[in-house]
Amino acid sequence: MRKLVFLVAAILLTAPCVANGEEIKIANALVKLIDQLDVPAREPGTLAALDVQEGSRVKAGTQLARIDDTEARFADERAKVEWQIATQNANSDVAVRLAQRGLQTAEAELKRAEDARLKLRDVVNETELEKLRLAVDQAKLAVEKAQHEQAVAKLQRDLKKVEVDFTGRNVARREVTSPFPGVVVQVNKHIGDWLQPGDKVLRIVRLDRLRTEGFLEATQAIPGLEGRTVTLVVDLPSKPQAAFGGKLTFVSPEIDPFNRSVRVLAEIDNPTLTLQPGLRG
Repeated sequence: MRKLVFLVAAILLTAPCVANGEEIKIANALVKLIDQLDVPAREPGTLAALDVQEGSRVKAGTQLARIDDTEARFADERAKVEWQIATQNANSDVAVRLAQRGLQTAEAELKRAEDARLKLRDVVNETELEKLRLAVDQAKLAVEKAQHEQAVAKLQRDLKKVEVDFTGRNVARREVTSPFPGVVVQVNKHIGDWLQPGDKVLRIVRLDRLRTEGFLEATQAIPGLEGRTVTLVVDLPSKPQAAFGGKLTFVSPEIDPFNRSVRVLAEIDNPTLTLQPGLRG
């Protein structure tokens, strides 16, 4: 059997225990997944669409399947129309302008009557003046009422916008989407199946970014290793000694008392998806 090679951390260190430019080699590093998920249904209903199959490569946010959303879409459309109506009412100031125009007219009539009374006292009696003053007060109240109704209409518009957001979210919750770019490795449901919230529709794994796990001698686990670049070297069927770059992300603070080693993790870039979980290097 061909011998697998090492996870190599090419590090320039100033610590006296590691010479400048020396490579720290970690044997038998295991390639593992970072992101994997059994994608669940979030709402009850019949599975109406299944857009992928085993082996499908998808991007983050891609629709994988859809639960029947007919009623949810009707509710969403109705909420949108009601929001448009509420927006028109909130933006209309016709009632306010009409009330203000009535106030201007009432105030002008009162002023003409008061001016006429100053010139000729018997032209307008006190009762008529009181009626005109009452008309002005009523016109002022009409302006306040119109302004109040417009403020309420704006609140109703905002409420309808919340309802639109809610109904839109209900539609979105019936879409089964990919949380990250990956490959569909298992499909558990079929079109027509009844789903309950939490039912596993399919399983997806991310392959463009993987993790390697290995064990480093405690004497080499000096502070500051995290973040250093690493190279994973592994024999692939079509490419021996294939190299993949990444960085060291974790050095365990615990030392194994039996073999005097510490657990280390590195994230490896795998843009061509040729590196597979389960390999050792």
